[in-house]
Amino acid sequence: MGMTWLESFSRSIAMHAGEAVREDVLRGSENLGSRPTPSRRARWVRGAMDRLEALVDEETVRQIMIDACPHTYPRKRIERMRRLYGQSGSIDELLEAMYGDTSYGGTSYYDSPRGEGDTVYINKVPCNPKSYEKAESELDRKLAYCHCPWVRAALRTCEAVPPSFCHCSTSWDRQLWEGVLGRPVDVEVVKSLLKGDEHCIHAFRLP
Repeated sequence: MGMTWLESFSRSIAMHAGEAVREDVLRGSENLGSRPTPSRRARWVRGAMDRLEALVDEETVRQIMIDACPHTYPRKRIERMRRLYGQSGSIDELLEAMYGDTSYGGTSYYDSPRGEGDTVYINKVPCNPKSYEKAESELDRKLAYCHCPWVRAALRTCEAVPPSFCHCSTSWDRQLWEGVLGRPVDVEVVKSLLKGDEHCIHAFRLP
């Protein structure tokens, strides 16, 4: 069984900032329980992120959150895209193939990528495409769009969780691009729901 997000978050803090920071940031997490209510979850994660941002610099926060993601990108899909790129040597052809794969509820499994110079912009697709299309309110659309239960809890309760939290979500597609290219890729959060945007967009700077 894989790690929970809290376990992965804890490990990442210790790795990048040390044990003392980890203990301070995670204060109160032991009282969350296995199924916390949205308000309890949102209040705790806001407090944790506020403490983290007060204790370490912006770049360290970014690295901690990127490495906090506990999810592993499917190896078969990485290998498939790496083979395609190896055969063509073309980022444009790779992007076309990714964009054309609509196996995730009729949307792109690879998060609708588009190229612009040496940057690939990833527009995250809705977590629940059918509910997203049927949503009648802005909140319902955002809840159907977001993949993260911690952010959904913050949206439900209007808790102002720092947008730096969303660096965690960049890890998913970074695993793909680093696996395809075989080298580190820098990523930036351009838009996110926690910033008040309607969509989440990540910019990957290709080496």
